[in-house]
Amino acid sequence: MTETTAAQVEQTVPCTVTDVAGHVPVVLNDFIGATTVSVKSDDQEYRLRGAGTREGLAVEFYDKEPASADAEPTVWTITEQGDGSMVAEPPAS
Repeated sequence: MTETTAAQVEQTVPCTVTDVAGHVPVVLNDFIGATTVSVKSDDQEYRLRGAGTREGLAVEFYDKEPASADAEPTVWTITEQGDGSMVAEPPAS
């Protein structure tokens, strides 16, 4: 798995969420507060570190580079799909 920020993901299509805090996500509230999120895109898997806040039917996840106090967080949008799976959309480049 690659440790990354959204800036390294060169697409704007949603990524499949594979885990949050080490477990399979069940509800959007799993992403609220400080946590880690793993997302998969094609054959690459990325770990995001930060905190999520609920915004209606989605969670805005603020991915913050752990080594940088000055860097602005990148905001991913996490939503639940009709089949119960979760997807995370990186910000548009």
